[in-house]
Amino acid sequence: MPPLSHVFASRQRTAFGGRAATRKAQGGFTLLELAVTVTIIAVLAGMGMSSWAGLTQKEAVKGQVNALLGAMRFARSEAIKKNARVVICPRDLAATPISSTYPCNTTTGAKWDNGWIIFVDQSANNQYDASETLLKEQGSLSGSGGITMNNGSSNGDRIVFRNSGILYFGASNIKFLPTSQDSTRGSMVCISMQGRARVVDIASTCPS
Repeated sequence: MPPLSHVFASRQRTAFGGRAATRKAQGGFTLLELAVTVTIIAVLAGMGMSSWAGLTQKEAVKGQVNALLGAMRFARSEAIKKNARVVICPRDLAATPISSTYPCNTTTGAKWDNGWIIFVDQSANNQYDASETLLKEQGSLSGSGGITMNNGSSNGDRIVFRNSGILYFGASNIKFLPTSQDSTRGSMVCISMQGRARVVDIASTCPS
């Protein structure tokens, strides 16, 4: 039988060693581990912010597209109902207002994000005159990276409905860009000769 003093010393060393190992395991992160953790958090936060920014821009574009689609439906309906020519055109904020309303900007490449007006074009000149009936006015659209129309070089930037509800001019498209100018986050509205619109991804031309 071994001496009691030897057994006691052996147990004492084991107990002390176990407590030392426990203390070491509970010691927390090293500086390197902390740096790696902070780096990972920063990367994930950056990815989250980028995704959020992209979602915000897409929602802004969606709202602008819906505003124009609503304006087109209204204008087409009014043309049929009033048996008259109805025009949608971008506002010219540099022009002198007519009865507190900005007139049309029909130059190629006009900024539709400045808003637009819808009016009954009794004079059939595609311009809003003081004697004509203003149906609606859309103010400037915030959060836009640009809204431009491709309507042919000779037709100017306007959408003109006949009293039958079809267009006076050929098919056209309107591109909506987000503030980042990233076309993958934008949309394009394609307008058929019949006056119907559909929303597609931005491309050089509307798909057939």
